Order: sequence, then C-alpha cells, then structure tokens
Amino acid sequence: MSRHLAALLGLIPMLLLPGLAQAQPLTDVVPRDLYTDTMRQDGNSITFCYNRNGMTAAFDQELAEAIGSVLLVEAKTVPLRSNGVPTTPLDYRLPYTAQQLFVLIAEECDAIIGYVLSRNAPEWVRLTRPYLSTGSVLVVRDPAIQRLEDLPLDQSIGSRSMSTADNRLASYLRSLPEARRWVRRPYYSNERVLEKLNDGSTGAGLVWEPALYFATDGDPQAAGYYQLPLPFQERRTELAIATRSSNTYLNSILGEAIEELIADGTLAEMIDRHHLGPTSLPQQ
Repeated sequence: MSRHLAALLGLIPMLLLPGLAQAQPLTDVVPRDLYTDTMRQDGNSITFCYNRNGMTAAFDQELAEAIGSVLLVEAKTVPLRSNGVPTTPLDYRLPYTAQQLFVLIAEECDAIIGYVLSRNAPEWVRLTRPYLSTGSVLVVRDPAIQRLEDLPLDQSIGSRSMSTADNRLASYLRSLPEARRWVRRPYYSNERVLEKLNDGSTGAGLVWEPALYFATDGDPQAAGYYQLPLPFQERRTELAIATRSSNTYLNSILGEAIEELIADGTLAEMIDRHHLGPTSLPQQ
C-alpha cells in the first residue's frame, strides 16, 4: 500500500467518526453561545480556509490543491468570512483576532492557511511545519548606493510599522551616534513604503521580500529597485497551516504533504510562479 493511500485511509475515519480528533471540543476561548462547534463529516475531503483579499490568495488555493493531490483527498478551499477589517496591501497578516479565528476553525475550517508560526500561538491551535520562510529586504532606487552607509543622512528610511524588521531597524538606528543616524519613517503597509520610495519621499525602504517581488512581477531590479545588505540580523517570518490542537493526525499529514512538496520541487516552482521571492522556500 502506498504512503499516500495509507494517509487517505487514515484520514477518512478521522473526519467521519464522532469521538475522534475532529469531533473533540475546542477550549472555550469565547463564550460558548457565540459559536457552533461544527463537525465537518465530508469523508475524503479537507476544508482549507484562506484570506481571499490577501496578497497570497491564489498561491494559498493552489497550495491547498497540491496538498490534496499528495494526500489523495479533495481539497475544499473556502474564503475566510469577512469581519469588516480590510486586508493590509502586500502583507502576510490575517486581519482577524485570535477569538475570530477560534470561531472560524470551530465552524468552517479544518485548516487555516497563512498562520504565522510562533511559539506564542494559542493553546487551541496546532501549526504545521512552515511552507514559506520569508524575510525583509532593504532597497533603494539609486544604483550608486550599494550599502546603507552610502545613503545620505538627509534621506530617511521607510519601513512597515509594527513588523519584526521595523523593530530591528529601530533598534539598529538607536545604537548609532545621533550625528550618524538616519530618520526612520514607519508606514501602514509595504505598498506605502514602496510608494514613498518611488516618489522620493524616502531614500530607502525596508519591505517584506515577497511583497517586493510580487509588486514587480518577480524582477525588482528590472523595476528599478536595488537591494542593500541588511545592517542587522534578520529574523525570518514563517507561514504555516493551523488546525485544531486536538487534531494531531490531520496536522501531521498536512506537514508530511508540505515536506513532499518541498522535496519534489513543487513548492519551489509555485513560489517562483507566484512571485514570492527567491529565498522563501523553507528548509526541508
């Protein structure tokens, strides 16, 4: 029996039988009368929820389908229910609170694509191994500037506010002598960082790497962006798939499917085709 067929046969009872992982109740993060703990008895299918308004929506849907092909199950892709909060342009963040995601995974989703891998994840969620490992890049429009030290001090640096990279940049600038310190200008979105760099309001921009590649159809240099070495240690942002913490079996086989998509080159090809940057493939 092939490994994929074994996974399929193992998945069916997990989705069908009450009392197994899919039917176990979630910890009550929100009052019990505000949600319905729905058991999706779909047999050989997995319901993947994704952010339809996110930058990676097309990639997310294809990822779900690729995982379904590996596991020999139907991948149902369902847009996350709108909560009225707009999705930040060119970003990875899900515009939902932990409580809202709790309700969604209780009522609509077997798995949520695009959850940031973190040791601080809520106890009711379990995360797969990452399918994207992303960082930030420092870019300029002037090819004569080859390192940050070449940037005139009267030219500021734009960055996506409240991001890990922005925090690292702020710490780095505070470590410099005041006379040798650039002004940091935080903006609401990566899109805005690029807009301000393009109109000359800033001399450099610190942006999420997939945002830069997505905005330039995979070729930032052809679009007139030149990358500088980061002056601080980068901290990667990894994206994974979230399931109920009790559904260890589903989480495990999703992780195995991601590993296979990395090993056979499928994930690398998808990342390249969707213009998510050359360094976004996670380590196997």
